Amino acid sequence: MSHVLNSNRNRMIGGMIITALMVIGIGLWLQLRIVPNAEGFLPATPTSLPSAGEIVVFSPSAGDTLYAELIRITGQINTSPQSVMAQILDVDDNLLASALLMTQFGAWMLEIPRPNYFGEATLQVVSAVDPTMIYATIPVFLADIANRPNGIFGSIITPADGDQVGGDTILVSGRASGIIGNIQLVLQSGDGTTVIHDVVINNPYGVDDVLWQTDLSLTGLTGSVMLTAYFTPSTDPNPILTRVTLVITQVAG
Repeated sequence: MSHVLNSNRNRMIGGMIITALMVIGIGLWLQLRIVPNAEGFLPATPTSLPSAGEIVVFSPSAGDTLYAELIRITGQINTSPQSVMAQILDVDDNLLASALLMTQFGAWMLEIPRPNYFGEATLQVVSAVDPTMIYATIPVFLADIANRPNGIFGSIITPADGDQVGGDTILVSGRASGIIGNIQLVLQSGDGTTVIHDVVINNPYGVDDVLWQTDLSLTGLTGSVMLTAYFTPSTDPNPILTRVTLVITQVAG
């Protein structure tokens, strides 16, 4: 008789334990399950921070000399809306200035007052959520406007005078200052064949000394050619320009 009672008691205890576990499990499921909101939509799920390739910076460029009182930074956010922060550091990585861009998607622009500092500096664009996530690091030079040469000036850095070039296109790079808008490249051969190409200069305040580069077509050209960069319109009585002589070693196109 006692054996039967013990057996029944064990079955009851076992049942109670199983029931308790089921209740706990259901309670946890109710707490953890994803429930639609009042409009019937599921809540947003957390996402990881974008990679450096998903947030790009167009300007300024590495090597720019910045004279203007404001530093304009432009770029593109290619993923979901993000918040970013631009900061300027001195050579010892001390923070000189910063600006926050609230949630943005697509093209973006920030302006930072130039700090009272002259010399080499680093412009960084980082995540506003996690500043250790660095999207761009751009070395620039912060210069005193009192030391800027007067007027409009520029140069062709590459290709150099006398270079031999070939292929369908060549990379042309240089500097420009005092210009808001475009410069014009003119490539001309001895037989009169001419290629004209406009280059947009990212210099919103005009006074900065900025780098530019572009791919220039060599189609239909061969032999000795003259490459001219016009920093003022070529139709001006005395245009500001620079030029180099090149040798195209093969017919392109």
